[in-house]
Amino acid sequence: MQDKALVTVSPESLGIPSESVIRFLDRMKTYGFPLHSYILTRFGKIAAEGYTEPFGPQVKHRMYSVSKSFTSVAVGMLITEGRLSLDDTAASFFPEYLPKDPSPYTLRATVRDLLRMATPNETNSYDWGDADFVKTFFDNDQPKHEPGTVFHYDTAGTTVLMAIVEKIAGMPILQYMRPLLDALDISPDIWCVETPEGRSWTGSGIMCTPRDLLKFGLFCLKRGEWNGKQWVDKQYMTEATTKQIDITTADSSYIRDGYGYQFWMMRRGGFACCGMGCQYAFMDPETQTVMVLTADTQGINNAEDAIKYAYYDILDEMRSAPLPENEEALKSLRSYKTEIPMQPGSASGPLEDTIAGVKYIFDENLFHFQWMRARFSGGEMTLEYEKPNGTFELRFGMGKWLPFIFPEKYAGRNIAVMDTFYRCLTQAVWVSENTLLARVMSVDDYLGSIRMQLTFKGDTLTVFMVKSAENFFNDYRGYLAGTAENR
Repeated sequence: MQDKALVTVSPESLGIPSESVIRFLDRMKTYGFPLHSYILTRFGKIAAEGYTEPFGPQVKHRMYSVSKSFTSVAVGMLITEGRLSLDDTAASFFPEYLPKDPSPYTLRATVRDLLRMATPNETNSYDWGDADFVKTFFDNDQPKHEPGTVFHYDTAGTTVLMAIVEKIAGMPILQYMRPLLDALDISPDIWCVETPEGRSWTGSGIMCTPRDLLKFGLFCLKRGEWNGKQWVDKQYMTEATTKQIDITTADSSYIRDGYGYQFWMMRRGGFACCGMGCQYAFMDPETQTVMVLTADTQGINNAEDAIKYAYYDILDEMRSAPLPENEEALKSLRSYKTEIPMQPGSASGPLEDTIAGVKYIFDENLFHFQWMRARFSGGEMTLEYEKPNGTFELRFGMGKWLPFIFPEKYAGRNIAVMDTFYRCLTQAVWVSENTLLARVMSVDDYLGSIRMQLTFKGDTLTVFMVKSAENFFNDYRGYLAGTAENR
């Protein structure tokens, strides 16, 4: 895929050593991060780009909380049009949601407060079972405090900002943004997961390609200007992408440079769009660099900081003038293959014939799994098991990734409607003579994984499961203790 407006050149011509990018990719591989894509640009030109199967340049990827930065730009568009003010109170747009005796803190919360993640609520106001996410922001009974005073990450605040945009515009937020998105040559079919009440869930749900995100990042780097037109007021975009509130107390990461209007601050005046699982667009005005990354690092400790530090190393090795071309390094970079990390272990084990087909009956457990059995054939393992909602099978590639459709339905277009089977990759390996490690990775519109350890000892099977996913695979966690049937 080659966009007319995006030209690919050598890193060296942009003052970037090809070896710097290779070292970055090597570190991702060493850390075992499931990197899905990367694009590095400087001065609006692409220096390096790559994709990991099954992801590709035209695949719409879940951007999670990167979506919040799109919300900020939409708010800025309305402010530019004179239809919204930073000082407008959120409650003024939704009198229908206010309880009889609303909190004065709720009534005082402004658009600016919500943009800065300084809402009056102590925690995110909605739960997955709520029918109307926006309503919960105003009528919840959790303790409150003065808005605008303390940073705490609150996706419900972003959800309210989205609802304000949609109420004023009279249309879904991405439809309202479409003239700008068209000007940026962003894919016409990007879309957003819906809240239960049918609004756009731009706290987490935008689906677009990495190049779409890159173009959005380039627009933000130019502070709302594109091809000579100031689409969003420059003062607003400058405020949005510079520190507006301190986050030191609330944020536990090593890098704590502040927060703007739904953008994270980085060192040396840089800023970022950040989404769960390491969906990133890093913008650095000093070097005129934009780097986009997509991945699924859920469940991997300190991945966010490790990636940021590796990105900083690229910035530190840049030069202000072009470098001599390095044909050998450039060839290595262009041919660099990123892959979903494999689990180390053996594709076969000495117990397979002994345990194949044996039905293990489980003791009472948290999610009421009844039994499980394994079968091995043709380089695959099939796990059959029963839960209260049915009998299911999981197929795993032994020592290899196997494309697989997960057998239970989860959320699709609307997060409250369980109507979609997720595309997955699965793999299993023996890590000792009696222990199997198995993994399921969702590579669909919702990203997440299940890690399973199955240990066979005598007539027993002990299963330990960990799920790393926002609101699915919920049954697949904890311990199962089983004994072979009729033994």
